[in-house]
Amino acid sequence: MNRVKIKLLSQFDWPLWKKIRLEALEKNPEAFGSSFEEESLSSDSDWESSLINSNIFGAFSQEILIGTAGFFTYAQYKQKHKGVLFGVYVLPEFRNKKIADQLILAVLEHAKNKVLQVHCTVVTQNPIAIRLYERHGFMSYGVEPRALKIGDGFVDEILMIKKF
Repeated sequence: MNRVKIKLLSQFDWPLWKKIRLEALEKNPEAFGSSFEEESLSSDSDWESSLINSNIFGAFSQEILIGTAGFFTYAQYKQKHKGVLFGVYVLPEFRNKKIADQLILAVLEHAKNKVLQVHCTVVTQNPIAIRLYERHGFMSYGVEPRALKIGDGFVDEILMIKKF
């Protein structure tokens, strides 16, 4: 496999971001708070704005976007010390190659001079993702029962934090 390059996506990368994000939402609906149905209705300018308002890191193999991880900070004064890691996704054919690790490291490096702690959530049924976050220093601080409703079913989420 060619070397993977991690970079912060710019607003001009929105078509690539839109494609991989919608794929992630469609193939793994249990892993994301948003849904394919909601985000597929977003306008192109909404996709462009999402890259302006959040920091989305992309993993590229040559010119192909193969993975993403997002980061944002809270706007409220009393919560500015917190950031959120979200939307970690790697195309299935590129998994088990430490790409998600590289994306998380890029987010944490970006976050460490901006916030005092980073939060994330992970569904309880995803032990691989739980171990991934734990490898990077995230600790569980609780479980939200029925955090997401998908169809007629519910998914619980583990709440995780990494302090700097």
